Amino acid sequence: MSRPVDPSRTPLTRNPLATPQAVSNEAEPFPSTTGAAPHETGFADWRRRLTGNLSRRSDGRWVPLTRTHGPEQAAGPEV
Repeated sequence: MSRPVDPSRTPLTRNPLATPQAVSNEAEPFPSTTGAAPHETGFADWRRRLTGNLSRRSDGRWVPLTRTHGPEQAAGPEV
């Protein structure tokens, strides 16, 4: 019996027969600045996050070390 597919989870691998449209609909793997979110800020606990990323088995799932945000959130607390 198979488990139901959770669409919120990102698969670890891409289907080799994926169409260009399916690939373009995937979320970006790394935060990147845009016009709406032109700032990139590091998390306060980036050292713990990096240590965790490096100590886990490499399965392609890394906890992000930075976040992108708009100018109104630049002075806000880091997550």
